[in-house]
Formats: sequence, C-alpha cells, structure tokens
Amino acid sequence: MIIYFKLKEQAKYPIPFINTHLKTNMITIKNIIIIAFIAPLITSCSLLNINEQQKKAAEICQLTGTIATEKISKSSLIVALLRHKSGSLTNKDNWSLVDHYVLDKPGQWGFHSRSGTYFLTAFQDINNNKIFERDEPAIPFNSKEIFKCASREHKLGIKLVIPQQGRIPGDAPVDISNLHARSKAEQLNVSLGQALAIGEVISLEDQRFSRKNASKGLWAPFDFIWESKPGIYFLQPYDKNKTPVLFIHGVNGTPIEFSFFIKNLDHSRFQPWVAYYPSGSKLSNIATLLNRSVAQLKAQYRFQNLFLIAHSMGGLVAREGIFENNKIFQEKLYSLFISISTPWNGHNAAKLAQYAPAAAYSWLDMAPGSQFLSNLFYTENESTHQRFPTNISHHLIFTYLTGKPDDGTISIESQLRPEAQKDAKHLYGFLQSHTGILEDKNTSKLINQIIFDANKQ
Repeated sequence: MIIYFKLKEQAKYPIPFINTHLKTNMITIKNIIIIAFIAPLITSCSLLNINEQQKKAAEICQLTGTIATEKISKSSLIVALLRHKSGSLTNKDNWSLVDHYVLDKPGQWGFHSRSGTYFLTAFQDINNNKIFERDEPAIPFNSKEIFKCASREHKLGIKLVIPQQGRIPGDAPVDISNLHARSKAEQLNVSLGQALAIGEVISLEDQRFSRKNASKGLWAPFDFIWESKPGIYFLQPYDKNKTPVLFIHGVNGTPIEFSFFIKNLDHSRFQPWVAYYPSGSKLSNIATLLNRSVAQLKAQYRFQNLFLIAHSMGGLVAREGIFENNKIFQEKLYSLFISISTPWNGHNAAKLAQYAPAAAYSWLDMAPGSQFLSNLFYTENESTHQRFPTNISHHLIFTYLTGKPDDGTISIESQLRPEAQKDAKHLYGFLQSHTGILEDKNTSKLINQIIFDANKQ
C-alpha cells in the first residue's frame, strides 16, 4: 500500500524520514500494513466573570467517603445528599434532594455543594431500574447523623453502610421517592465536573501523577477522580509575560511522560501546564473538562495564546476540544496544536473492549469506525469534512520503526489518516517508538522551534 499526502507549503524544519521519497512536496511511504495494539460535564456559553467564579468557589463544601453494604450484592448503590431548607428537622417537606451519586459496586463517592445542613442516605437499587423504591435496603433517617458543612470545609472519609434490613418509611423526614438515578457513564461526567483542579501549582514529582494513579484513571476512574483530582495543573506560578503550553497525555498516561520536553522548554518565554484526567472516560467528556478548565483560567488570567501539545490519545482529546470550543465558547481558547503519535483512525484491538467486563469508555471511542472518530472529522451527516478553525495551526508528528508498520504501539496508517493530513500545516516523521519520541532531542528541538515561531505571530 502506498500512502500519499501533500504539504500545504514546504516545511521549514528538518524532517528525519527513512525509506521515504520527497517529490514536489509529496511524501511517499511504502509497504504499510495494518497492525493495532492497545496500550460532561457542565459547559458554558460564555466566560463567567471571575469575581462571580470566586464567590461561588467560596461557598462550596466538599464531602467524600465510601459506601458499602452489609450483604454482598450486584445491584447499583446510590448515595443521596439531602439539604435542610428551614423549619423542623423532622418534617420531610423541609428537606430537598440536592445531588446523588451512583456506583455499580462498593467504593468511593463525593459531592460538592454550598454550605448548609445535610443528611446522607443511600440505597441498593435491587432491581436496577434506577428508581428508589420503599422495599429496597436503605440507610434510614437518624437525627444524630445530621451535620453541617461550612464554606471551604472538606469532610473526608465518611463511611456509609447500607443495612440489609434498613428501610425508609413513607412518613420519614427524608424523601427520595422521586429519585431517578443516573447511569454509571452519566455519573462519571458529573463527578468530573465536581472535582476539577484548575491552576493548582504542583510538581511533576507529586504522588498524584504516579503510574499507579494513572492506571486507576483507566480502570477505576471514580477512585481516580477523588484521589488524584482531574483538571489542569501549573508547574510554576502564573506569569503574564509567558505563553502557556498545555501538555495532554494519552491513555493510561500521566503528565510525567512529558518531563523531558518540559525540562527542555524555553522557560524564559513559555510556562508549562499539564492536563490530568481519568483516561477511561469518554473522550468527548474529557475534552469538555479541559475546555471548561481553560475557559476559567482564561477568565482569570486573560492570556492571549495557549498552545496544545498532545501525545497519542491526547491528540484525539485535543482535536475534539478545539472543535467544541469553536462551536460553544465565545472566545477562542487555542492557537497552536502539536499532535504526537496520535491514532487518528483508532485501534483495531479497541473493538474488543465491548466484550470486556470493565471496558473503558475511551477504548470504545477509539475503535475504528466509532461514532466519536467519525465526528472528529465529519459533520453529523458524514458528508462534510470538518476543517480546523482559521485561528488554529496544526503540526502533526508521527512515529515509526525501521521495517515495521507501526511505532510499536500505533500503526502508521492510523497516525496518517488522510483527513488528519489534510488539516495539518506541517507533517514530521520520526524514527522513534511510541514512547521513545517523548525523550527524543530532535523532537524537543522541533517543538521549541514551532512554538517559538508561533509566539512571534
């Protein structure tokens, strides 16, 4: 098979190809075969006034804990947070259901809510119809368990156990009879929105960026959310005189993978930011998470440019985020996008995820022919190719190994999906493995040159 792709203009930077032929701005790659290998959030139509954001943040209290049952059950578990409005504590009309949390097995839960007086209950959805029914085991009302949560207060480690014989009678002051529970996927979206870290300054050596925690992001995203906190982190205090560069990791990834690039970044001109997210989530929801975080940072710091550097699956997230931003947000958040070793056409092996007992949603999105991948490049009727907004410059870096059809993880064919080539301003091929590219000196130099030139424009 021969794949051709055309550069929009002659590349200004050296392109280290092997077994390639340059012919009038055309690059030919021979003998490529397909091998695959698998290694919601709340959106805003406008940026909130930063003072309003800070005021809302000051009112929030955080509650986290675990839920278990006296008897092992395969049914869903729903934790419900009720807030006392006013009047008698024993009158159910004085209580309101403010939020609920869904788990498919015992584990961690969390809420973010404004200060007030609360009671926590929970029930087993025995018939899995997502509706609370009176005969289902539940934590009954107990006035001694009512508590207050103040602004900025964190109540952590709350342990809830649903008694097998526990019931909530109809005349109890706690009424959750109209509760319709969310699905696990819907709950994951809500939880992502509740636990964001936005602009927190930490080190790459921080324990939350460990490989162990990154693995939880893929296989135990709920635990990841409350233990590691998704969002955008600063590696140094914000500097208005420097352009932010946001690094976005891939599946099962962590920001420490960018240590080499970040170390060699021109810190006199640029400030590194890192995205961190549970990589088992739906990719569209991760993109929304990043857009929401960036929008709040834009409202606070009013930076003019933000450059994106994404590796592997992170490139899919970044592209989705760019198009979502272009459709929803009034202000454009990004101006440069560098993708590295991205599976634009997915992984064949990702198709098997639908048969796994704990399939990650991101794997379903990465299956070739998935609706997500289609929507990345085409409008809903799949007839019109979606091109990048004119304010975005995309530089596509792909990787390969000598005599191989891939870089050890992702096929070259997937990395060089024709539609992705058409959208790229420049293409660069590196004789590097999928992860080796992240510690390559030539790649680091190239990235620094690209962002330097973009920063002058």
